[in-house]
Amino acid sequence: MKPVSAVVVNHDGGERVLKTIEALERQKVRLTEIIVVDNHSADGSQQRIRERFPHVRIIELRENQGPAVARNVGLRAARTDLVLLNDADVYVSEDAIHHLLEAHGRYRATLVCPRVLLFPEREIIQCDGAEVHFIGTLLLRHGFQTLEGISSEGAMVGACIGACFLIDRDCALAAGGFDEAFLFHFEDLEFSMRLRSLGHHLACEPAAVVYHDRGRGTPGLAFRGSEEYPRRRAYLTMSGRLRTMLIHYKLSTLLVLAPALALYELASLAAALWHGWGLEWIRAWGWQISRRSDLWRRRAEIQRQRSRTDRELLVGGPLPLAPGFIRSRAARAITTALTFVLGAYWRLAHRWIG
Repeated sequence: MKPVSAVVVNHDGGERVLKTIEALERQKVRLTEIIVVDNHSADGSQQRIRERFPHVRIIELRENQGPAVARNVGLRAARTDLVLLNDADVYVSEDAIHHLLEAHGRYRATLVCPRVLLFPEREIIQCDGAEVHFIGTLLLRHGFQTLEGISSEGAMVGACIGACFLIDRDCALAAGGFDEAFLFHFEDLEFSMRLRSLGHHLACEPAAVVYHDRGRGTPGLAFRGSEEYPRRRAYLTMSGRLRTMLIHYKLSTLLVLAPALALYELASLAAALWHGWGLEWIRAWGWQISRRSDLWRRRAEIQRQRSRTDRELLVGGPLPLAPGFIRSRAARAITTALTFVLGAYWRLAHRWIG
């Protein structure tokens, strides 16, 4: 099998990053190297890694610029053609990389993602890859369903989450790597969409199982469904979604989908006002305007290079909302109605998307 490097992105990972490295060390496939890109941790992670795993290479960044920057640093530093990008709270099963490598050859895919299960639950699927919903967010395949009755057949997918995946290093870097304008959240959606628009194939191999630790996550950013949705995450979600659509969607697609996107944006504004995020909604739009030169440059570059249509990249389906975000009966009723209207519009309009 082809050699593989593992790149672990860490920020204040504590005990979790040690478990992540231990899981990588137990792989049936011997890794060429393990690199930890540390996003300016303040919890002593770096020293703990050096003491427990002296052979692991650590690249320390001077400030936390988010996972996109750290992943790009890791991709450039890796010595092998294939790289496993792994977050510091994701534990790979012993044969996960073996299955990812087999799927990489079978599908001839640039990127192969595993089946991500929640930890400590272990029986709940976070996702088997994803698709890009036309409203500009990720629609998780088998998201938050129990394992019972779910197929374990591999499949081509439209996107993946950034938690863990195997990727062809040269292809990733030739495509521009991760967009470093994304501090947190949506960098994986944009990257997936860019790869596919350039003609690359993405696959999911459910036989490759990894466990995503559902601990506290990154304070102020993580959402686990029971607490209040973080204000900063709401802002990054709104701004990331807008940037992705403005960069990737063809002008004709934006025009065809304008009524549906406008309706969804009004719903987003209403939700923002309800939760007290009105300023965040304004800032999300303001961020696009303030970075318009970079946005138009990126848009022109991607539109010039793309080889797939938006119809090939986008899907319809239920609104992708985080479990636990909708809590009241009224909000559920509104969401159901909005899902019905947007779904009907997609079924009518998608044939005119080029």
